Amino acid sequence: MLKIKRICLKLMSALGAAVVFMPLLSTDIWAIPAWGRKYGVSCNVCHVAGYKLTTTGGKFQRGGFTLPGVSEKEANLSDYVSIAYKIRTWGTKKETETLAGGAKANEARSSFEGHALSIYTGGPLDSGFSYFAEMYLHENERKNPLENVEATNSDMGDWGRSRLAEMYLQYLKPLGKPEDGLFITAKAGRLMPCPMPGLGARLAYSRPLPLTTQANSENPYRAFSRQYGASAGFGYKSVFAEAGLVNGTGKYENSVEIGTDTYKDQFASFEYAFGDGDSTAGAYYYNGRYRSDFSNPGTYKSADKFSQLGLYTDLAYNIGGVKGALIGGYLMGKNRYDTSVKTGYAQKSAGYYAELQSHLYGGNLAPYLRWDYFDPDTKFRGNETSGPVLGLHYKPMEHGRFVFEYSRTKAKNATTNGAVVSTATKETISKSFTLEIQFIF
Repeated sequence: MLKIKRICLKLMSALGAAVVFMPLLSTDIWAIPAWGRKYGVSCNVCHVAGYKLTTTGGKFQRGGFTLPGVSEKEANLSDYVSIAYKIRTWGTKKETETLAGGAKANEARSSFEGHALSIYTGGPLDSGFSYFAEMYLHENERKNPLENVEATNSDMGDWGRSRLAEMYLQYLKPLGKPEDGLFITAKAGRLMPCPMPGLGARLAYSRPLPLTTQANSENPYRAFSRQYGASAGFGYKSVFAEAGLVNGTGKYENSVEIGTDTYKDQFASFEYAFGDGDSTAGAYYYNGRYRSDFSNPGTYKSADKFSQLGLYTDLAYNIGGVKGALIGGYLMGKNRYDTSVKTGYAQKSAGYYAELQSHLYGGNLAPYLRWDYFDPDTKFRGNETSGPVLGLHYKPMEHGRFVFEYSRTKAKNATTNGAVVSTATKETISKSFTLEIQFIF
């Protein structure tokens, strides 16, 4: 623990010194530079503090990556492709206590890693069509052959993977006059159904816990999921609504059905922009089915019929010239299935997160504080996970940024699968820090 504290203090001191001795901060904001090159504009036309979409940014994203009223240059590859890289150093310590007997176990780790090398590509095609793709040529999975059982080693012996994050074709058709702000749109490919803030381009290093945690140990669905399917939507001035179908596995990586199941999950979202368009509020709904009885027939005797409802907001503020944002969301989920010991088990989950950000020096220096909470099964007490996240985003150059983050979570029996849990037997406190360097061109 002392070593981790020393490392944290050294990293914080180094970062603090950088802030003091490098006051000439860039005015451009970290985003996908290819689109800035294409239209000859700064990335801060669409982004604030390296992540938060402006009014123009929201219209740009939904409008097929086009800027109305801005003339396009002759198309070339550099206007459609950006390459990104992430480097990290991190440390973590877990303290687990068996509450009945008081026995304790500790685990501490730290490492340097080249986390990811990825390609972003997208833009308008013609006749109302556009496309977008995010592909990880390499992503570190923090595995090694001494602790993980794998059929084969990774191709390069580094226990990494290549991964397709998103890939879709989009069609957009304006209705009426351009100033009416009315349009319809459709997408097909690998999509991210959930639009809640904190998932896509974000200020923080980590994503909120309620968006990344599975409620049921067999069903791997989580709000942060990219799935194959299609969607359709419409926009009118400050309102945007979308609905779609995705493969009915409940799993974010699968591209085919599980077993003989051809069921397709459904999702829908609604968003309203206000306060000059820089603040939003919305709702998200997902309804699906996962073949728990196929993946684990010894425990589950039926498919898991599940749903999730999320309410979210992204509020921009300007207090005495100090700008920032308050983002957050609340999620409620239901899982219904039969087990070998109980028929018609109904599991309800609940979680929330709230993040306060301050966008200083045009967003180039942005501290943030977040609280995460997730309860996978509200019937039982003592199985929740919660804790604070504290971070600092710093952008010393046009095409990159540094993010330092510290988090502390407390969990008691953090997952259940419908088994009877009367009291928590173990409590785990996890403390971690991460310093991530991102650059993109």
